[in-house]
Amino acid sequence: MESINTMKGYGKVSDQENQVHHHSPLPKPSSSSYRKTLIATVSVVSLLLILAVVALTAGAFTHSPSPSPPHHPPISSASLKTVCAVTRYPETCFDSLSSSLNESDSKLSPESILELSLRAASKEVSRLSVSFRSINDMPEDAAVGDCVKLYTDALSQINESVSEIGKEKNKGGTWLTKEVVGDVKTWISAAMTDGETCSDGIEEMGTVVGNEIKKEMEMANQMMSISLAIVSQMKKLLVILH
Repeated sequence: MESINTMKGYGKVSDQENQVHHHSPLPKPSSSSYRKTLIATVSVVSLLLILAVVALTAGAFTHSPSPSPPHHPPISSASLKTVCAVTRYPETCFDSLSSSLNESDSKLSPESILELSLRAASKEVSRLSVSFRSINDMPEDAAVGDCVKLYTDALSQINESVSEIGKEKNKGGTWLTKEVVGDVKTWISAAMTDGETCSDGIEEMGTVVGNEIKKEMEMANQMMSISLAIVSQMKKLLVILH
């Protein structure tokens, strides 16, 4: 009987063990582990999205055309070349006046080019006048003193031309009248005579001036010549460009 009870005892123990095995729940993952997994997944997805955006942006920049450098409008350049062609110094004319153009100058007229040339001439003559004053420290060198006076007068003549045009423009309507053209021609011719007189005096007196002043003299005289040529050929230019 003891052996049977023992066997029954063993059987009870076995049944309890089976119940333990069948009814014990599986261990659940901890909340911290779940959060770590979720964070890792979100991080990977976010990284992939960022890489995709970067790739698309890089592709857009790579294939988009680069912006064109600033340039003068073609019509302005063509008009300027036509006007400069009537002068003795077409290259100097174009290089000097084109630097004064901007994007708003979609079409230049002979009148506006004349104004540009007068302002450029005024700038060069003013610079030269200052240079002569800077070396006018030798009383015995009369040629330099004469050049100071001559280019001061030349500058006054050019500025008178600019002022006359400005006054006529303020009146409205067509300002480039026969009288204005005649006055400008007279003033620029007088300014050029001043420049030639200075050059002749320096040569006759054997006055030595620096190479920089010689270059400034050449540039000033060329710009005055350009303005005179433009105003002298204005009637022809108006027919060509209008």
